[in-house]
Amino acid sequence: MSFTTYYMHLVFARIPSLLNSDLILYILPVLTVSILILSLKIMFYKAPTLRRAK
Repeated sequence: MSFTTYYMHLVFARIPSLLNSDLILYILPVLTVSILILSLKIMFYKAPTLRRAK
């Protein structure tokens, strides 16, 4: 068992059994990609304009 898998088991063990382990395999990558896209959108499209130093 890898380091990441161990901590994923610790985190997801507290979730009720309404979500089975197969569903987590689909939700986790979607969540990761959505966070990545959202952060890229904020960095490039909504970036604050900087003032020039005098």
